[in-house]
Formats: sequence, C-alpha cells, structure tokens
Amino acid sequence: MDNADIVRVRVANALPAPTAPAALPNIPGGVPNLMPIKALADPVRLEFTLWQHSRPTPTEPESVEIFCEGVKVGDRRWTQPLPESERFVEITPDCFSEGTLQFHYVGHVYNASELRSDDLTLTVDKTPPVLGANNGRLQFPELGDSDLTEDFLLTHGNRLLALMPDYQGAAPGDVIIYYWDSEPFENNEVDRWVLTREDLAKPLEFAYTGDVIVDRGDGMRYAQYLIEDRAGNASQVATPSVLEVAAQPAPRVLPALEVPLLGQSAELELRKLNAALDVSIPQAAVIKPGEAFELLWGDEECFGAWREEGVPGKNDYAVPLRNVVAMASKQAQLYYRVLVGDEPLPSDTRSVKVTPTPTANMPTPQLGGRSGGNLDVGGLTSDPLVTLGTWLHISVDQRVSLQAEGLSRNGQVLHPILVNYKLSETDVAEGIGSGVPVPIPLSYLRQLVPGSQLEVTAKLSYDNGTTWPLLPNFGRLWMNIL
Repeated sequence: MDNADIVRVRVANALPAPTAPAALPNIPGGVPNLMPIKALADPVRLEFTLWQHSRPTPTEPESVEIFCEGVKVGDRRWTQPLPESERFVEITPDCFSEGTLQFHYVGHVYNASELRSDDLTLTVDKTPPVLGANNGRLQFPELGDSDLTEDFLLTHGNRLLALMPDYQGAAPGDVIIYYWDSEPFENNEVDRWVLTREDLAKPLEFAYTGDVIVDRGDGMRYAQYLIEDRAGNASQVATPSVLEVAAQPAPRVLPALEVPLLGQSAELELRKLNAALDVSIPQAAVIKPGEAFELLWGDEECFGAWREEGVPGKNDYAVPLRNVVAMASKQAQLYYRVLVGDEPLPSDTRSVKVTPTPTANMPTPQLGGRSGGNLDVGGLTSDPLVTLGTWLHISVDQRVSLQAEGLSRNGQVLHPILVNYKLSETDVAEGIGSGVPVPIPLSYLRQLVPGSQLEVTAKLSYDNGTTWPLLPNFGRLWMNIL
C-alpha cells in the first residue's frame, strides 16, 4: 500500500478525538479545554477510542501513537484485547507548553492499516494574573476617606462596596478571593467571587457585608484580595487598603411612651377622657436619621388596635378616642418600634388598664317611659317598649344585649330583648329605641306572677361584640308586676 492509499484510509476511517478527563468544562467566554495547573504536575492521561475491528495477537500487535502539534509524545501497544479501562496514554508534563495545543492519535490496526483521529484542542495557561494599578489596592468610592461607621452601613444597604482596578489577563472563571483582617496580610477569607463574561464588561465591584464587618470588630482593618485564574494560577495578594472601623451598633435606648394624662399611673379611666389620648416619644429615644418607626396601641389583630407611621423629628402623637374606648376593660399595650433590619426594634412597653365608665354613671333601661314602680300587666293592650338612653363614649363600634327576667308559676323565666345588637347612628344620637321600637312581648309579661318583680338588665360590648362583661354594666330596671 503506497502513502496515498494510507492517507485515504486515515480519512475514511477517522476516529474520535482523544479526551483529557482532567480538562475543565468549557464556560461561556472561556478558552477551550483548559488544563488545571495542578493536573500538569504529573503525567496527563489522554484517553482514546478503540476501532471497531480490533484483533491483536502476539504476531499482529496493535498500538496507538499520540501526537502533539505533529510531534509524537506517547504511545501504547497491546497483543490481546484491550479493556476499556486501559485505553489511555500518559503524557509527561514537559509536553504541555503554554498556549493552545492540538493532540491527535494514530491507531495501528492488526492488519497494518492506520487510522487517524480528529484533533483535541487543549489550552495550557501557566501565567498568573497581574494586579492592576497601585498593586491592586481596593478603593471604596462611597466611603472615601471617612471612617466606616454603623450609620454608614445603615444608609448604604448594610454593605461596603469595593472597587478593584482592572488587571491584566482577566478572563471568565477567574476567582476573586477577598479578605478582611485586623493585621496586614492575615488573609482571613470573607468570600469568593467567580467572574463571568458579564462581570468583565463593567467595573469590578464586590461587597463586604455589614454582618462580616460588625462580626470582625472595630479598629484598624485591612481589606485585600488575590486573583486565582481558572487554571489555578494565583496573583500576588493586593496591597491592603486600611480602614478605620467603628461599626458596632450603639446600645438602643427606646424608653416607653410618655402619657401626660396618666403621669406614672397605669390606669386610664374612660370617664375622665373626652378626646384623643396624647402620647409622646421621649427625647432620650435613639431613632437615627432616615430610620422608619411606628406607634402602636393594643395587639395588632384585635379590634380597636391602632398603628401610625412616625414622622421624622416629630415626638407628639395621639391615640384616637374610638381606639381607646374600644379597649375598655382590657390591658392595652402602648409602644413604638424602629423598623430596621429583618426584626423591628420595639421600645419598652407601657401597659395601660382601660377602666370603663362605672355602672353608676350609665343609663338605666326604661319600660314604657318609666324607670321603676308598678307595671299593671292587665291594663296593657300592646307590647310595652324598652328604651335606653345615651352614655359617655357611645359609638357605632359598640353592641348591646338587653334581657328581661321574671317569676312565672314554673319558676324564673328569661326573655332576650336584644342580643348582640349593633348600634346605629340614630341610637348613638338619641338612644336605643328612639328609632326602631324595642318591645317586650305582652305574652311574656302575662306569664309573670302578680306581686313578683320584673328585672331588665343590659350589657355593653365596647369592641363590636368581641368581648362582653360577665355582669350587666348599665343600671338595672325593677318593676312590680300587678
């Protein structure tokens, strides 16, 4: 077979390119089949594909030869079937000069034919990245020459942006390993940033988080980094940037709200309140410029709770009267909180016991316009009407239940007159029964034993029926049954 025939055979029977298991996967914008620098410290394994009809014998052996840039750099010979685990050739490290290298192999078949493979491109990079201006010293444009303080972190998203000078040899896959130290070149790692093609198209900025800065304490601190390219070549450590840090959070002083009407008392009597409840944030409270805050009254989910956003520089606020009244007979928590971080900072809480208007100061139900005396049931020709006058702090947020109780021949008998009744605007203005009539059925009254007493009681819910008193909190109506 002449040389022309051999070439034709090689083209017609081309084998797949060899593979290098140690090569790194390709990435967008990166070089092809980059070899890690550590892999070049020992012989590099190149694997080949065995041709379809392999029949080696001691007299007709088979072999492969590996070529780099046309120069033979290794081979393997066998005289019996070659297991898949042995289909490789180890190439000595000296064959891997820096740059882009083309590898192929030639298979020598038992029948003396030769098969050439496709080419494998490997990239060898042995040059470390070169730091940029000022030996790579970081700059902090937002900070300038100022100290790094808690206020700076609070007003800059709880992070410090660092700007790297452009460096020589930048490529996708490079890793920026950055440090934050209390002594120069301690190299206490903070994090690693793997550069992408998109990162390299803009200024190289990364962030030291406020948590790291605070955790590593106040004082003189040193910020630096090194660059490790994707092959594993490392630059020098950049010259440290020196910062004076005073970022430890100052103790928060958030005293309880002041309530001028109460002084130091914890009890608020509704009968003494005729307007909104004035409250003040103490001058000693530490609320920093730009911090949001809010004031709260009562548990946030309960009826009558109040929340108001604070206004910077304003200390005096007022809890609306209706919200105060709705907390009658309860312990209401009064406080403010500063909205910083994931968890708001609450002030000291002031617990206020809201005392409802005493029963003696509440109206008594009337029956037929009378608030006591005798009731001549036999003389009635229609259902008598119940009325209940207005009271201090009456509102449509409230509900009333009215009940009659008397003695029949079979014992005590109850009659619900109103149950969980929601007050209307007319009721608020003129009293219950001033609009829609509220009768007691004559049929009920005729059950009652002459000489006994009829009692009409009323209960008031200040919080729209959510809670009720155990005992009536209006005056009681007593009438003698005739």
